[in-house]
Amino acid sequence: MGTKIASRLLILVLAAATLAGGGIHTDPRTAPVVVGQGIRVFGADPEHERLVRWAFGRYEHAGLEAPTVDVHFHPDTTGCYGHLGAELGSRVDVCVVIVSEIARDVLLHEMGHAWIDENVSASVRDRFLEMRGLRAWNDQSVIWDARGFEHGAEIIAWGVGTRYIAPSIPDREPDRLAAGWALLTGAALPHPRNA
Repeated sequence: MGTKIASRLLILVLAAATLAGGGIHTDPRTAPVVVGQGIRVFGADPEHERLVRWAFGRYEHAGLEAPTVDVHFHPDTTGCYGHLGAELGSRVDVCVVIVSEIARDVLLHEMGHAWIDENVSASVRDRFLEMRGLRAWNDQSVIWDARGFEHGAEIIAWGVGTRYIAPSIPDREPDRLAAGWALLTGAALPHPRNA
């Protein structure tokens, strides 16, 4: 039998199997799970899905609408460009395998970037830079903790989170963080909940 005939037969067999319900099965970890309005999760086990639901609830508790994001979990930092997390547009990548305070903080931080993208105007960003004594919003040639975008995500994560972990930015006294929160969100700082 020639290669062309064998290939055509294979295609017909695969098509017939798919129509009969015996098609190729997808890994449930690659199929998205919807955990909140506008939030889909990929590559998650049940514990990671609970983590994303928790984060969604933190935004609700703070009176903020959670950003519309797709959250992708990875087994190592290669999925996050060598970092613990990454955000680009409406995609959030988390590369912390064990659900812990660090994983919670990373997820809230990356969701904070997405929230800022969706809700903070250019004029508010400029005022935030001035308030924080920074010169760059998200210039990759500027070190991480001197970018307004990172200060903003750290402050959003701190405000919606449990506040167990202090933000990893300079000028992190609670009153300064609360002032940054008020400017970015236009809302009062919520009382931290421990769950």
